[in-house]
Amino acid sequence: MTGPKEPHFRVIIVGGGVAGLAASIGLRQKGHHVTILESTSTLQTLGGSLLIPPSAARVLDSYGLWDTFKESENIPPGNTTYWYQDGKVLEEISYGAMEGAFGFPIMGTPRARYQRLLFEAAVKRGVEVRLSCRIQSVDEDAPAVVLKGGERVEGDLIIGIKSAVRTTVLGGKDVQPIPESIAYQCNISGDAMRSNHLTAPLMEGGGIHSWYGPGSQMICGSDSEKSSYRVTLIFYPSPSNKTAESLDVLAANSSSSYRKGSVESMRNVLRDFEPRVRKFAELTQAEDCFLWKIAHLPPLSSWVSRSGKVALLGDAAHAMVPHLGMGAATAVEDGGILAECLSRATSASDIPAALKAYERIRKPRAERIQAAALVTGKYKAMPDGPEQEKRDRKMAERMDVRNPKYEYWKAGGGLEWLYGYDFRKAAREELDKVFGVEVESRAKL
Repeated sequence: MTGPKEPHFRVIIVGGGVAGLAASIGLRQKGHHVTILESTSTLQTLGGSLLIPPSAARVLDSYGLWDTFKESENIPPGNTTYWYQDGKVLEEISYGAMEGAFGFPIMGTPRARYQRLLFEAAVKRGVEVRLSCRIQSVDEDAPAVVLKGGERVEGDLIIGIKSAVRTTVLGGKDVQPIPESIAYQCNISGDAMRSNHLTAPLMEGGGIHSWYGPGSQMICGSDSEKSSYRVTLIFYPSPSNKTAESLDVLAANSSSSYRKGSVESMRNVLRDFEPRVRKFAELTQAEDCFLWKIAHLPPLSSWVSRSGKVALLGDAAHAMVPHLGMGAATAVEDGGILAECLSRATSASDIPAALKAYERIRKPRAERIQAAALVTGKYKAMPDGPEQEKRDRKMAERMDVRNPKYEYWKAGGGLEWLYGYDFRKAAREELDKVFGVEVESRAKL
């Protein structure tokens, strides 16, 4: 593959989470000077585990980081889904089989560890990470970021992971996230899980465990050291399924509204679930229960500013609900594509064309994933009735070993468009139209 062309650009990334750090590594690998401006004084790690599916693993592997992630996390054997009332198995997906189908398995890792590994890799590669940098304004024409206090940070382009940059891209008027559901997140100590006969097998067996229920769903699993078990309960408040605190969170004027949750309220939501799930709530300590609002962005009119020098990436462009586990992964894909696009720009005057190519490549895919995640959430949380029974029969048929396509479904069949995504191929097809076929690409024709 051809290396980056002179000149290398000065890239300012506003936001130092997983999305910003991952993008910085890809850009730095291409030779660009990258500065991350993060508003907090320390890297924030609120939230639970994040999935690294094959499409994102492919990007991390291109950065030389996949082995680092594999060393820090045990890859779970798979995901088992249960019916909420009696614990009947609805589906079993093998991550080993998925690796055979897509080249990489699915890995789950705590957000804090994901961010730490990316931060260490970014700094090692020469990315400048500046903390406590609060944004006052964005000058899209220069382009430059003005910090509170008056400092002006100039570059050749600005990549925004934060809503402050989105306002600039959208011409001064921001778009607010749309609330979708509520999530409780709890950590249960490994010792507590192992001490109970109902929960010990789940803790020791490894893997990811999910439950589908009416108006709610759960996804759970132990950390790599098996020192704790993470429980995430997602539910859609309704007249028959609500708590006062969940309604408060939905009404809050914030996209995340992350706060302490009530274990008693969570137990109320789980009152009709099977004994193992109710035991999770009993084992959860009050200080280990959190609650937050799940929201998503509607499709934006543009990801690139009028000047062509400011672009959005990650949640600022396509915040999505977590029901496919693709939020962080889609952002990692963004960063891989962005680096490929800028590698074709031979001067600063090419940056607008490169960023518009990035938008054309990424926007349709991100919006498709957003829409699929919304549908998947409803699919998992169907109310009891004929449609739910039809869903369960279909899942049972897929998992029947007598089904000729059993191995296909067990390996994540039907998700080729999601997990089989090759960011370099996607970039090359569009960029060859804009900038012409690269020399090495021509040699292969």
